[in-house]
Amino acid sequence: MYEHIAEAFVRVLNAASVAERVCASTGDYCQSIDAAGADMLLSFTDARAILRLTNEGLHLRVEARDFITFHGIRTLLLGRLFAIVVFESEAVEWRPVGNASCASDNIGE
Repeated sequence: MYEHIAEAFVRVLNAASVAERVCASTGDYCQSIDAAGADMLLSFTDARAILRLTNEGLHLRVEARDFITFHGIRTLLLGRLFAIVVFESEAVEWRPVGNASCASDNIGE
């Protein structure tokens, strides 16, 4: 089970295209990338990221066993998103899930 779990939502237009571009640009860092319905699952060693397409944007979820991997995957995803999409001063706020730990750093504030 993963000790560090957090979720964030990013409002983007054409979420499917953005998710495909994020997955394509992170492929060198992942063990595998799979699609399941509205979800894109990026598997890493001892971690995973889930990108869920919604009508309003992308719902991101990162799960990892250790904090450094957890933070690294979050940074990787946001870096790729910021390279693909222009954000209008909207913060990306990561929220811990359940009893999992999550750093409270919010990007973009």
